[in-house]
Amino acid sequence: MGSAVSSVFGGGGSGGILGAVGGIVGGIFGGPIGAMIGQAIGNMLQQAIGDATKQAVDTLQKEHGMPKFLADEVKTKVDGIIGGLQQPVSADASQAAQQFAPHFEEFKNDLAASLVKMVKEQLEGQDDGNGKGSSSTRSTKGGSWLEALAKAMGNTLGQKAAKMVELGDKIAQTAGGEGKEAAKANTEATMEMQATGQMFNLMQNAFSAAIKSIGEGLSQAARKG
Repeated sequence: MGSAVSSVFGGGGSGGILGAVGGIVGGIFGGPIGAMIGQAIGNMLQQAIGDATKQAVDTLQKEHGMPKFLADEVKTKVDGIIGGLQQPVSADASQAAQQFAPHFEEFKNDLAASLVKMVKEQLEGQDDGNGKGSSSTRSTKGGSWLEALAKAMGNTLGQKAAKMVELGDKIAQTAGGEGKEAAKANTEATMEMQATGQMFNLMQNAFSAAIKSIGEGLSQAARKG
């Protein structure tokens, strides 16, 4: 299974996780156990998204002034959301899916760093209009922190959507081409499109639920901030 994934998507990094998620839609695993492994991989991705969000919030709280009560609230909400999205799978399927664990760990760390960066960028333009945000002002504005986090999640989804458009163009360009190279390029782009689409759907489910919860928390933050 691992070699089949690697031959299409490559080794580590984003290629590795795309290969793992591609197993959900690409029929790499096969049979009922394959479908169950696909669900287990989906669970791993959802958990990685939740863990990345909590890791980002921890960093924002410890290093950039996010109020602790907000960080705790977001982490509690994320745990509840991810728990509700997890699908029941067998122990065998979960064990088989663990071969991809290193890719999900890398994905989690990259996503957490990206969220921190985007939240900081959002906040730096909010406070005084001159591009130099005040950390002391931000620390008293819970709503601003939550809005920035929600926007960062939305931006992440937007990047995945843009990648899907890019892949769609590549598929169109290579469709009907002559020779083995054109056929290979079209097949790889199609499989990457399927995997990216599946990843987008899983991330959208997690982030949409989180953004909704964050929105509901804005009024509470306004009262406490």
